[in-house]
Amino acid sequence: SARRMATPAPVDETVSDLVTRYEEHKSQLEQVGQLLRAKPGDPTLMKLYDDLKKVVELTEDLKKTQEEKKASEVNVGDRCEAVWSEDGKWYTARIDAKDPESKHFSVTFLVYGNAGQVAPENIRPYRHARKSQVRVGMEVRAYYETDGLFYPATVETITSGGLYRVAFRGYNYKVELPLTDILPIKQANDDAMPEKAVIPEHLKIKSTDNDKQKDLKKKKIKAIKSKFRKRKAEMVTEKKKNNWKQFLNGGKKKLKALKNKKRSIFASPDSVDGRVGVVGSGKAMTNFHDRTRHTFDGADPQQEMQLP
Repeated sequence: SARRMATPAPVDETVSDLVTRYEEHKSQLEQVGQLLRAKPGDPTLMKLYDDLKKVVELTEDLKKTQEEKKASEVNVGDRCEAVWSEDGKWYTARIDAKDPESKHFSVTFLVYGNAGQVAPENIRPYRHARKSQVRVGMEVRAYYETDGLFYPATVETITSGGLYRVAFRGYNYKVELPLTDILPIKQANDDAMPEKAVIPEHLKIKSTDNDKQKDLKKKKIKAIKSKFRKRKAEMVTEKKKNNWKQFLNGGKKKLKALKNKKRSIFASPDSVDGRVGVVGSGKAMTNFHDRTRHTFDGADPQQEMQLP
């Protein structure tokens, strides 16, 4: 009978698997290197080290090729996620320009309004909010067409056509947006806002610039700083508001707990006439008798004991 041949895995899948296991292979290479230093000249370890080294080098080449391919597919005006150089974290951004020589991108970070220069390997696809994060009454970040940034807003309704009607917080402005124009209100890097606005290299004033170029750059720098100050002030206000909400919610929870607190079965009575007993003990409540004179059997009633 003819032997069945295994179907080869698609090239893209093989490459993806190699890239995914890159850190694992790199760690294994370091471990084998340590063993080889303890046992220099060991033929088995030497072969394993050479094989792992080739795999790591091949994977690094594949990663570089993938990054260059990914970068070549990004166009000016596209949304993406980019690494902020100040903290090394990913943020929602927009491609503003591409330097043909360095291959670096000029981007604007769409939540904070900052701008920066980003290498191709620090660009990845844009991710909008999921449907579960955009329901009626929820707080989101919505796209504002005038400046292209995202601002806090509340979802009011969802139209029959699948659009989301949102009201921008602090502004008398409402708009209907597709899901692709909405971000979740809470992002991983919300508390990592830079201390100051960063001006991209291409906007920095040089001694070789003429007066017209300098004026144009100054206007753009001023706009970047203005957007950054505005966003930072909103973040401070938002944080204070959330802290106040947490404080109020904590007080409400404590009050509710006090109201729902069950009375102990061993609690003392509230008055001197109250009775003490244990619920479920099977014994009757304590009886309190009126205090009267006690007459001893055979004694003369005239000699009864007097209570103090």
